[in-house]
Amino acid sequence: MNNYVYMPVIALCCYSFLLMAFMAAKKSKLIYSFSLFLSAMILWTGGSLCMRLLLLPSFQFWYHVSVLGLTLMAFSFFRFIVEFIGCQDHFFSRLYIIIISIVNLINITTGFFLAPPEVVSSKIGDTIFVYNVSWPVSILFFVCFAITVHPLFLIFQYGRKNQTVQKQFKPIVFGVVIVVLGHAAIFIPLFKGFPTDILSGVFFSFFLIYALYKRNLFNLTLLISRGTCYALSATLSLLLFSNLLGLFQAFIDNYLSIYKEHSVLMISVLFAACTTGIYFFMKRFLDKLFAKEDLFFAESLKDYSLTVSKTLKIKEILEKTQDVLQAAIKVKKVYICVQNENRDHYEIAHTTSPLDSKNWCIQHNNPLAKWFEKNDGCLFVRDFKHSTEFKSMWEIEKKQLDELKIEYLVGLKDGTELVGLVLLSNRESRRNYSNEEINFLTSIASIASIAVKNSRLYEKACLEAQTDELTGLLNRKYFYETLKNIYNENNQQSVALVMLNIDDFKLYNQLYGNKQGDQALQRIAGIIRAAVGENGYVARYNGKEFAVILPQYDLLGAKNLAENIRSQISEMNKQETKIRLKTLTLSGGISGIPYAASSVKELIDNVERAIYHVKRHGKNAIMIYSERDPIAIKGTSANITDLHENVYSEYEATIYALTAAIDTKDHYTFNHSNNVAYYAVELAYAFGMNEESAEILKEAALLHDIGKIGIPEQILNKPDRLTEEEYEIMKGHVESSIEIIRHLPSLDYVIPAVIGHHERYDGLGYPRQISKEDIPVMARILCIVDSFDAMISDRSYKKAYSVNRALKIIQEESGRQFDPGLAHLFIKAIQNKTITVKNTVENVS
Repeated sequence: MNNYVYMPVIALCCYSFLLMAFMAAKKSKLIYSFSLFLSAMILWTGGSLCMRLLLLPSFQFWYHVSVLGLTLMAFSFFRFIVEFIGCQDHFFSRLYIIIISIVNLINITTGFFLAPPEVVSSKIGDTIFVYNVSWPVSILFFVCFAITVHPLFLIFQYGRKNQTVQKQFKPIVFGVVIVVLGHAAIFIPLFKGFPTDILSGVFFSFFLIYALYKRNLFNLTLLISRGTCYALSATLSLLLFSNLLGLFQAFIDNYLSIYKEHSVLMISVLFAACTTGIYFFMKRFLDKLFAKEDLFFAESLKDYSLTVSKTLKIKEILEKTQDVLQAAIKVKKVYICVQNENRDHYEIAHTTSPLDSKNWCIQHNNPLAKWFEKNDGCLFVRDFKHSTEFKSMWEIEKKQLDELKIEYLVGLKDGTELVGLVLLSNRESRRNYSNEEINFLTSIASIASIAVKNSRLYEKACLEAQTDELTGLLNRKYFYETLKNIYNENNQQSVALVMLNIDDFKLYNQLYGNKQGDQALQRIAGIIRAAVGENGYVARYNGKEFAVILPQYDLLGAKNLAENIRSQISEMNKQETKIRLKTLTLSGGISGIPYAASSVKELIDNVERAIYHVKRHGKNAIMIYSERDPIAIKGTSANITDLHENVYSEYEATIYALTAAIDTKDHYTFNHSNNVAYYAVELAYAFGMNEESAEILKEAALLHDIGKIGIPEQILNKPDRLTEEEYEIMKGHVESSIEIIRHLPSLDYVIPAVIGHHERYDGLGYPRQISKEDIPVMARILCIVDSFDAMISDRSYKKAYSVNRALKIIQEESGRQFDPGLAHLFIKAIQNKTITVKNTVENVS
């Protein structure tokens, strides 16, 4: 044995240490192949060392272990290169392992290629190993040489195609050169006896580790961890004391002889104290070295994960992503691209500054996007520029990357789907990205990709809940929400509402079928959406009716838009060439806030009333609703009946027949209904309603108590106060009235007034207990005049009040039972004799 026996010992320790470290790394085929390489190095070096030390079971056994390690080194190096470049080569892998197995089996059993050496003793007593080398040994070395040359050929082949891969191969090539030089140095007299082959193997291993580190396949703390450093510090203290033990003993013998018997205890205590001191010193040093940055990244990651898990809004997720990246990585700019709805490109959805340009996108077929679809992890632009993918990009795309000064890219992948990209510009400092920072970016990308996908799914679900499935417009529910929000936001500005009802659409479906009807609805929706554009909101209000909300539009502008839509739809089916379809027309109503309505409900009611008027006057027209000054816009050449003519005369016979039927049961109700109709019309005119609205109110007044036909006579004519049960029965006459009117479709326009005439302004009325402007204005008018006529009339349970007393009660109940504005107007009209009082009782207190 020579003096360099410590070299294989050091090499064996290094290989074993590295193998244990990589066993804790994240497992991959590349890590497994490198672990196999380290195992082969351990077999080769360890077998050789144990053979030289003549350890049990025999030197021949350790010799064959060494040869097995040597052959496996070549195979494991081949597997490492194959996994490193990412190619598939199962055939040669199986072939080489079979050849190696056969060679070792033959050599173990026969010693054909290279038999174990003979052990002889020199004259000075050293052990010498003598090999009997013959020509078969060349077969063994040829096998190892051939397997080793194959991966070198792959390095050359792939490096020539891809300059990025060529750059990554440089450490490996340097390591191979060192191994060759180390084995060649054995034959140089200067290095006689020095194990340059073993030393070169150690260097080669560290070059491979460096190549793996540059590929970000493991963390450097796996090799230099706290535990490792603590063990090294303990070892250092042990070596220190082993060398100073003699000095300590001599010091005690010379100067502390009285404690000589306790020298062992004293040295042990001193050793323990020094080891503890070194331990705490190393702990503080290593905590600062490893913990500070790791703790910062861990806390940032935890905070980010917690924040994005609490929101489903894409804007908040992207803002938090940008904040955490700038705080942790210290980059000047962050650009986050997200896949668009059509999934054909990635558009910039968020940037560091709102002033940054967002007019840049990455197409789905961009080589950059394709690279991330095929590969996981992050990408340096400087490495990407050496790839064939970069060369296939358009020059304008390359220029955009340079203009944005992008240095690093991170893919947001959910499984195999690329949902977005994060582009990082140059850093505030010029230092390179550390492995910890790259791992942090990968973790952020993983969390962000899931958050972005969940956000998109949430947005999609919200959109589906808000839109009509057939037309893609807003549905009725979300239409109401949108209208209320716009009303609240624009309470000081105008808001116009347009409703467009398709004329005779049921007949259209009967003629051409539901499928053709659905197609017509889709085309009409498209026309309306295109006409409105970004100026408003379009909804499908019901089966054949569409609504358009126009913020900051006046009535004339809304009318022009509605007319444009109506004319386009009337021409829609004329463009069909295969089959001649019925021309579709629209009846539309328009109203606005604050011009003709003071609430959302009143706005909708007015528009629906305008549509009803158009339908009754010939259809295919647009009407702007106004209680004081109705404006009708003709849509066809047919004359529309003058609005001041009583268009409901055809229903008068039906109405009087119904009121006559109740007269046979309760004569008071018949006279009362006529009186209420008179007062209601007069108050409507005083309020400023047009004649047509007054006519509707008249019809409602005549029918408002028609439901009393179903109330027992003993309750109707009871002279005493009604019990609670009887009162509940009496209250049911409102629903009964609605049920009767509901069977007369041509009269259903009076239902809002009839159903609300017993509602109170303070919300304590019946049957719906609505209040203030939620009660239709016609119902509020009926409430006042109905109560007034009841008070001044004789009833079975009371005598008539005087007009003054009745007016006083109305004044007192103003703001509670009655609309204060209408109550004041009615009182004033009675006092001014604008409204003539019927059935007066002047002298009753």
